[in-house]
Amino acid sequence: KYGLKWGVHKFGGASLNDAELYKTCGDLLLSESKNHAVNGQHVPTAAIVSAAGGMTDALVSIINTSLVSVEESCEKLTATAERQKSILLELVPDHKELTDQVIKNIEQDQDAVKAMLLAASKMRGVPPQMLELVAGLGEVWSAQTLAAYLKSVGTTCEWIDARDVLIVPDGPLSGLGEKGTAMDTIEPFWDESAERLERWWQNNLADKEGSPFVIITGFVCSTMSGRPTTLKRSGSDYSATIFAKILDASNVTFWKNVSGVYTADPRQVPEAFPINSMTFDEAMELAYFGGQVLHPSAMVPCIEERIPVLVKNVFDPAHPGTRVYGRGDAILRWDDQDDEIDENMPVKAITSIEKVSLITITGTSFMGTHGVAERFMAALASVGVNVILTSQGSSKHSISVAVANTDGKLALQAVEDAFQLEIARNTETRANLMEDLSILAVIGEGMKNYAGISGRFFNALGQSKVNIVAIAQGSSERNISAVVSRDELGLALKGTHDAFLLKESCVSVSVIGSGRVGSAFLQKLKAWESNEGRDFSLPSMREVQYLTIDLRALCDKNKMLCAQRGLPLAELEKHIADGLLDLRKVDSKDFAVAEVSDANLDAFIDFTESKEYPRKIIVDCTDSEAVASRYPDWLQRGFHIITPNRQVLVGPYEHYKECFKHVGKVGKFGGAQFRYDATVGGQIPIITLLQDLLQTGDRIDTLTGVLSSTLSLAFNQLNADPEMPFSQAYQLASERQLTATNSEEDLSGFDTAKKSLILARELGLTLELSDVQVDSLLPEPVEGKDLLAVLKEKVDGPMAEKFREAKEKGELLFYVGRIDVPKGSVTAGIQSFPAQNPPFALHDADMAVEMVSQRFPESTPLVFRGPGAGADFAASGLFASLLRVCRSLL
Repeated sequence: KYGLKWGVHKFGGASLNDAELYKTCGDLLLSESKNHAVNGQHVPTAAIVSAAGGMTDALVSIINTSLVSVEESCEKLTATAERQKSILLELVPDHKELTDQVIKNIEQDQDAVKAMLLAASKMRGVPPQMLELVAGLGEVWSAQTLAAYLKSVGTTCEWIDARDVLIVPDGPLSGLGEKGTAMDTIEPFWDESAERLERWWQNNLADKEGSPFVIITGFVCSTMSGRPTTLKRSGSDYSATIFAKILDASNVTFWKNVSGVYTADPRQVPEAFPINSMTFDEAMELAYFGGQVLHPSAMVPCIEERIPVLVKNVFDPAHPGTRVYGRGDAILRWDDQDDEIDENMPVKAITSIEKVSLITITGTSFMGTHGVAERFMAALASVGVNVILTSQGSSKHSISVAVANTDGKLALQAVEDAFQLEIARNTETRANLMEDLSILAVIGEGMKNYAGISGRFFNALGQSKVNIVAIAQGSSERNISAVVSRDELGLALKGTHDAFLLKESCVSVSVIGSGRVGSAFLQKLKAWESNEGRDFSLPSMREVQYLTIDLRALCDKNKMLCAQRGLPLAELEKHIADGLLDLRKVDSKDFAVAEVSDANLDAFIDFTESKEYPRKIIVDCTDSEAVASRYPDWLQRGFHIITPNRQVLVGPYEHYKECFKHVGKVGKFGGAQFRYDATVGGQIPIITLLQDLLQTGDRIDTLTGVLSSTLSLAFNQLNADPEMPFSQAYQLASERQLTATNSEEDLSGFDTAKKSLILARELGLTLELSDVQVDSLLPEPVEGKDLLAVLKEKVDGPMAEKFREAKEKGELLFYVGRIDVPKGSVTAGIQSFPAQNPPFALHDADMAVEMVSQRFPESTPLVFRGPGAGADFAASGLFASLLRVCRSLL
């Protein structure tokens, strides 16, 4: 009649919670009909509606309450009916010709329900057909309400009670079914339903002009005998696709409060985003494994008639949402499919079933025995337990199935009964129940075309410190599932989502210490957040272009700041004065998103150990021995540590070994990384370069380095001008903030000795700090004396003499650390080098290292140098280490 196919729309209860939302949905139908008009002809539109939000649960509660108190159930009924009437009157004011009939219908239903409440009370039970009849009234009232609004704005509109037209077979009286559980497919009588709809049409709309709007009750239907029934919980979506098939619709749009089908549940994975398109097979896999899209049964009518399904946002109708159309397997693909598999996204979505139990039967006597799996499944079927996932060991030695958590004990008893003889005869045969588990599934058509998907999936779980209990892969190759602890599901979802879907991957960072290095590091984080200085066109940026770093916790010895979604770096930067952030001056009012409290390292670490973040990194910017002593425990717990703190690296060798015992080990908490480049070279990755050489098979013989920027600057000044007093050169280094916190450590040579020991231990020497031969520049301990005065009195004269002699010989003097691997020795002291051919061409306060190895002999040693001291350079080194760790985790 209209020359156009029908547009079918479905609105759920969340979109019909109050009068304003009913109006939103009504206006949406009007705009959709107009926007898709052809030659001025608006699209005929059918809308299938659920009950107002919470209405079905309220009606079920009314019936159940009648078994305890008829009076109370009647009060609930009155309140529920009044809620629907108030929505109607607010939605359609001053239109008594429209609202009076609806109110009359609601009150008639109300009277009928009161009689049923009294009957249920007398019977001391609620017959299933009574429960279905009452529960379906929400949809009946909802359809009349929306239809009244559309009539009030001048459209041609009628409502249909689906119980008059949608006919299903008589079946067992099983009630509504549980919310969120699997729905048995109820196949309607297609021809009978179509004929009844045609008769309704002829009686109500056949003679009307213009494209009509038809509002249809979802969820409810009738049997051939006329008994009112329902399509069970989640059945409203099925109602929509049934009517879409009968009406031969151009598409069916499901209006939700989100912009389509998401890559993961946004409540658990905030970085999830809408999927543009997916096949029906992908959508059914997603729905089966807990994705809130459509029930698999609801898609069957659309598959049969090749009707596209759209999932869109009722609050943002301009958003394209998700289009579900086509088949996945090559043999089933439709000619008009235009979807192309995105090679960057072989996995479309990650979903989960939160509450499952795992039943396992194991036994050596099962190996090679026929019929074990059949008996196992038959036992579960005999008690009505639905199997969600199956995982089988080799030769049937063990078989595991996942079932709903509520069925766990029932399933275990059934399996034990079925195998009671084998269990009694052989102690190795047993049935086991594991509860409080979850199933995590990755889904996508592209998985079958790309190698390494399983590896990436399991690596993501390993990186997130999630233990896998069981695994299974669908024969269609479009899903891989893993059973994990329910407590670890959030971590697993987030880690897997980051591994597969090219959006922002988030790393949680907790910083200890807000001194000069810590404050400079915070400024580096702020620059990263605002993309300062980064050219995303460079190839090197590809690995980190989707990386987000959240500073979730910060502490010093006085206070700590913790924020679940990250501290505001811009606000923190405002509090940095003269290169220092004093947390004592931070006011909680300035950080509304953060919890500000007294420093407590245990509480700080407990907060850092969040299950929302699979990747957790601690950056220790202190030189505290108390903090460093906790490294072994943190590494064992799976935290990655980045630090310039040398305490544990130069302490007793046994403590050193204890710390490294947990680095890279895959245990209960997974492998942890320990990055300490900044302990020696600041921003120069000396240790990383050294590790690269050793790991690629090179053998280091000697390593000589100027490792103190303070002494580098002082000696460079004196090499250029031997007449300059050493105290003056040292004072210049001090003014430039190059000196160590403990100035005596620099001058005594122990700063160089400690750095040399770290490198020596990296080369395999098992030495203590006391084994390092140190040539101190100070003839005696300063012990509270004026350092400059001591230098002028005791050091300037001898040093001037040494530099004069060196100049006469044509030599340059440097204070170096030297490691001789074959001899197993480490020294720190002044060494002379030919002025015409020094090993390092030092400038200003540069640090430098010369390395002689099998690959780089004495004639062509490996030399690297550059500025390394100062808070900014140290922070740069820390940040570079942070990105190295992040790249390995993504």
